[in-house]
Amino acid sequence: CVAAVPTSKAYIVLSSITGEKDTLYVGDDASNSYEAPLEISFVANMDSLDAGTSLFPEWRVNRQYMEGNQQRQQEFLLRQEANTSYTINDYGTFTVKYAYSYKPAGEENTIEGDDLDPITFSIDDSELTVPNAFSPNGDGINDLFKVKVHSIVSFKMTIFNRWGQVIKSGNQDNLEYEGDTGGGYFICWDGIRNGEAVNDGVYYIRIEAVGAGGKKYDKSSDSNVLKGIGIE
Repeated sequence: CVAAVPTSKAYIVLSSITGEKDTLYVGDDASNSYEAPLEISFVANMDSLDAGTSLFPEWRVNRQYMEGNQQRQQEFLLRQEANTSYTINDYGTFTVKYAYSYKPAGEENTIEGDDLDPITFSIDDSELTVPNAFSPNGDGINDLFKVKVHSIVSFKMTIFNRWGQVIKSGNQDNLEYEGDTGGGYFICWDGIRNGEAVNDGVYYIRIEAVGAGGKKYDKSSDSNVLKGIGIE
């Protein structure tokens, strides 16, 4: 009896921070870019793998990115499981290559599998923008203090009043995240303290964050609460 020749229809699944998923198959080049953190699930999708056949899978991920004015190449990740996952916290262009070999039951020699085309996708560099005012008056216009982020992998914020008292604090694990085209927002404050609306005035925010590739943000700024007008 001649052993079946195993083949692969390998693919990856990319899962964003908002839970959206994209599936890319061997040979695909994603037309849109993504933001970090991005979970990647590797699926070998092997076919005709007879019982007793030993499989030797290998996923290789290479990264190409800009560092200042210099273009860099990096052997980013190696996994030797048929199905596995990893969360990417870096930016750049990523090339995923799946290769495999196998040894049929009772055979001594290892056989190389098919040469499969790579999968390519990109992750954007990070951005973080802090607003200088909001108007929590219930008119539906800029009622929430939202920090715009893109490819931010960790986020911590603290809001103080003018006497240095902490009004609100939070991080990426307990703040609501609102996805948007080209990034999203961490919803930091609704203008309420201890169940009551705060007075108009200047409040202070401290943000410590880390973006894709390890870029650090340490921002201290003020923001005006102006309930009398709806600020766009």
